[in-house]
Amino acid sequence: MILGIGTDLLFLGSIADASLERGDPFYEKMYTPKEKLQAEKAACRGDYLRRRFAGKEAVFKCLGEDPDEARICEIEILDDGKGAPYVTLHGMLKLRAENRGIRQVLISLSSEKEYAAAFAIAQT
Repeated sequence: MILGIGTDLLFLGSIADASLERGDPFYEKMYTPKEKLQAEKAACRGDYLRRRFAGKEAVFKCLGEDPDEARICEIEILDDGKGAPYVTLHGMLKLRAENRGIRQVLISLSSEKEYAAAFAIAQT
């Protein structure tokens, strides 16, 4: 059963390249170690990271969470062996989702020219 949906549209230029560099507070706060590692292997590291940001925003929306009250790095979006993105929740966000009966978050990420789009579904 679907418990929530969320979507996000991101203008890629809204996140500066400098914000995606090691040591930048945005980069360090936003991404998990596994996301950072996978980004290094991506064809376009910046677009990979920007799509994940849009994805995290969509996940917050489908969970009904306030980004100011939860840690965004508790959402991890990685690609599986075939390149399809999947979501793993960590920490308090995972506990809150489980308490609401959410067992899985499905996600789709896309980008075209200047925009990235993300769509997430929370389900039991």
